[in-house]
Amino acid sequence: MDKKIKELQAKRREKSAALADLEQRLNGFDEITLQRDLTDEERKHQREAQVAFNKAKSEYDGVCRELSDEIADQQARSCLREKERNTGAKLRELLSSTHNGVQSRREIVLTGTAGSGTGVVGDSGAVSLTIHDMIPTLNEGLGLPSGLSLVTGVTGNELWPVSVDDVAMEETGEVEALSAQVLNFDKLTPIQRRVALRVLVSNTAIDNAAFDLLSFVQQKFTLAMRKYIAEKVFSQAAWNGNKGPFSGAAPAGTITLDATAYKNILKAVAQFADKGYDASQVCLVFDAATEAELKSTPKAEGQGGFIIENGKCAGYNYVVSHYINTKLDEAGKTLVTTPDKYIGIGLFNYEVVEQHGDVRLTVDSTSDGVGMKNVTSVILNTSMSFTDISVKTTTNGKKNTTTTAFALYKVAASA
Repeated sequence: MDKKIKELQAKRREKSAALADLEQRLNGFDEITLQRDLTDEERKHQREAQVAFNKAKSEYDGVCRELSDEIADQQARSCLREKERNTGAKLRELLSSTHNGVQSRREIVLTGTAGSGTGVVGDSGAVSLTIHDMIPTLNEGLGLPSGLSLVTGVTGNELWPVSVDDVAMEETGEVEALSAQVLNFDKLTPIQRRVALRVLVSNTAIDNAAFDLLSFVQQKFTLAMRKYIAEKVFSQAAWNGNKGPFSGAAPAGTITLDATAYKNILKAVAQFADKGYDASQVCLVFDAATEAELKSTPKAEGQGGFIIENGKCAGYNYVVSHYINTKLDEAGKTLVTTPDKYIGIGLFNYEVVEQHGDVRLTVDSTSDGVGMKNVTSVILNTSMSFTDISVKTTTNGKKNTTTTAFALYKVAASA
């Protein structure tokens, strides 16, 4: 077994033991509470134990993720070595042949759906690839919230029918005619927009490190795609093209990080239930600094427990992303940090993110434009759409033209 995996396993056992000790201490306080009220000193020790437990739980989860990633990486490297002609070899062969002038400008298709798993589709040069493999959700700010899914390889025209009317029961006489009630319908359709990037790779780099060129290019493409999706889903930026549920949103209220924070978060979530949504599917979004505050803020004065505990915020799922505190600059081109912090609340199953058609990769090292610069051009092209299907949802008989499944709250510091 790899040395790093052994070290991580030992570290996980150590963190698990520490976590168990803290959990036992907290259980002891719970048992005392069943018999009598805790003293002020005992409440202080309980809060300290809870803070230590939250920290230990975070460290334990981090070690578990690191161990899982390391095992997955080793398995992936093992599978890659066993493939006679894998994806990397195919792309390196293409890069090498275009670089050496054996082939002219070429385009290969990275399909939007999974293939047979061999890494090569026929003899056409197409490489089997899925967008899901390109977008891991482990880095801060780039993780997708619970409920949101990315649909790949969408083809054809797509629409969501929306009912915009309700009907009501009526009381009437035994033989009187009933009033005619009409149900009207609307529809939502995704708007596809081209998403692309171009990377110029030095031919010198290809000559000196061709064996690792694929991973270099893919890392750049992967990071760019992950950042693109995270920015669109979380940012308040008033985008002209694809936009997420918080784009251009005005705050629906303020949440102060004091003794009332727990109650105010629950009240904010309750507003979604009042509209008719299943509030248990709610997911909150805030940055790491706000997460730290909520982890150390008690639920209420004299009450045990903190707003964030056991991986939940007030009992609901949450995701950490600094993009919730960003908007476009005055020129409308660059993301900048807002002076205030925000908490986003929403049901992300109502935000549909789709990649349409194929993902095309064009490699060119022989045309005049790149030849004069002594580089190889790698261009990625695809189409994506972001659709908030709650925009026209009728809630409690009221027609809407703006999002109803998402809301933004400004964070105020405790006095």
